[in-house]
Amino acid sequence: MNFHLTTTNSETKGPLGKTLGDGVRLVPQAAKKTDDKYHIGIGPEEENGISWNDDYQQRMNPSLMTDLLRKAVPVLESVDWRVKDVTDRGCHSILPVCEGSTNQHGTHQAALISLAADYTGGIALATLIRGVPVIGVHPCPGEMAASMWLASMKVRYRKPSIADLHGRCTVPVNLVGKVQQRYAAGKRILITLVVEFTDPQGESVAEAEMRYFLQARKLTKPCAAGNKPKTVTSQKLKASARLIAGLRAKIDRQRNGSAHQYDHQAAGPHGTVLAQSLSDLLPQLQKVVSARTAHIDDWLVDSGAFSQVVLLGAGLDMRPFRLAGRTRPMTTFEIDLPAMLQERRLVVSNLERRLPVKRCKLAADFTTDNVGQILKECPDFDLDQPTMVIYEGCSMYFTEEQNTALLSSVCSVLRNRNSVMWADMVTRAVVDGTTHDSAIAEFLDRMNQMGETFVFGCDEPVEYLRRCGFGHGNVVSVKDYLKSSDETLSTYQFVVSGVGA
Repeated sequence: MNFHLTTTNSETKGPLGKTLGDGVRLVPQAAKKTDDKYHIGIGPEEENGISWNDDYQQRMNPSLMTDLLRKAVPVLESVDWRVKDVTDRGCHSILPVCEGSTNQHGTHQAALISLAADYTGGIALATLIRGVPVIGVHPCPGEMAASMWLASMKVRYRKPSIADLHGRCTVPVNLVGKVQQRYAAGKRILITLVVEFTDPQGESVAEAEMRYFLQARKLTKPCAAGNKPKTVTSQKLKASARLIAGLRAKIDRQRNGSAHQYDHQAAGPHGTVLAQSLSDLLPQLQKVVSARTAHIDDWLVDSGAFSQVVLLGAGLDMRPFRLAGRTRPMTTFEIDLPAMLQERRLVVSNLERRLPVKRCKLAADFTTDNVGQILKECPDFDLDQPTMVIYEGCSMYFTEEQNTALLSSVCSVLRNRNSVMWADMVTRAVVDGTTHDSAIAEFLDRMNQMGETFVFGCDEPVEYLRRCGFGHGNVVSVKDYLKSSDETLSTYQFVVSGVGA
């Protein structure tokens, strides 16, 4: 969270911040549809089958909340902040006096008191939605999760804090039912909670009024035939796109030269932080993204054969600008969800010193739309021109059926025999959890926390693309492509297939 506070009474409204820790063995509540509203089982034990004791043991106990919040927010570990107690609708935390938490006067930094207030109040609020994961922190294996943000705060500092600081928050009884009813109905909740800070003798040190946003979210998950696909928040889309841009921005400048600037600008500070965080967790991630970026770029530049490029899931891919002048003139067809295309439009408008390129933006939902038909109906798309279709970093998030429908529809509109499909796929062992690689397991856990669950893997990519209508092809793992001895890289592969037999 990025708050700008002073040591005097202050009111801050700023960027949204996560307020919860992680949990294990969650029992996500199923959503049932009633009159086009999704109701989530929460509240009394008899309504959802989760008692407070179960929720405490599995999701909300102090030790777990402390460990997982420190992992998610490293500054909390730096200042030794911890959760002392969690009760049904309440939380008690401690911010110790230590070198990391104090200012030049040896008293607690006012901003850190506010930080402690944020998470103390957030935990108290989270006790009301039993068993529900919070997007961005908890693993999200089910259809439903919760978005929780700090919308604003007002803190009154009553006296200098010169000893361990105890923060306490209790959700008023008269608000509990209202929160649970609105949450279950899928409505937005704005609630103000008070966090009191006292010294070890019980004397008041500070009081914080914390205003939180809370709402149930439907996640993108595999859908049974005939079911309506779940939606995804634009925030998650943008975060994923910035993450990849941040990883691309770290590629050797000698390879990309001044073109490096495009990915750096697309990533911004948010993408840079996400990229560094996940790269620290799984160092191979940077190698994977760098390798696939180079593999695609080399195909486009070295072949010199394509007059059209289709980006399936364009995100914040700056390839059209990065490769401008290095390839023959091409038209790029950028296909993504409307929210992502809008974000892409904003990012591109702020790029500096970009060469003019011909681009067509096409909105599509890969789970419901016939993308091939959308391309066919685009007046700028020529079915007979040599085309390279790039399906990068997407296949693992869709079911086999969804991938097949998408790729088959695209293949059906590629008439030129020089057209190719480029795709990346993980092996089945990654999705099944049978790689026996602790680094991969931890990485997938972090991706689950971001709502980015892998659901598709393939051990025979060329044969799979044949079933989608493509012809001859070749596949290479990142391990072999980089000539590396790291077996982790063998689980990620690139496949390039042509059109026809």
